[in-house]
Amino acid sequence: MQDPSVYLIQPIHPDNERGSKSVSSDRPTKVYFINNRASAVHLWWLNYEGERVSYGTVAGNGDVKEMNTYVTHPWVVIDESTDEVLGIYHPGARTGRVVLF
Repeated sequence: MQDPSVYLIQPIHPDNERGSKSVSSDRPTKVYFINNRASAVHLWWLNYEGERVSYGTVAGNGDVKEMNTYVTHPWVVIDESTDEVLGIYHPGARTGRVVLF
């Protein structure tokens, strides 16, 4: 994932989850979730009501999951072993990557 056209998506603080939700599905994009942690992480899409919808896990130690999504669709990433929310990620118009350490 060193392609310079694939930008790094920065997390927003977990406290902002309550106000986050999907808005529309008219601008497709792609996100690569790269998990460099030792433990697996769980991916949750925030739907149009701001509710979590499970999209599975990404194993640790460098595993990657490619996700087709939309610009206004936020994603919550949670550590499987601790249930800690690692961040909320908002994709942009360009293909992005989320790198977890």
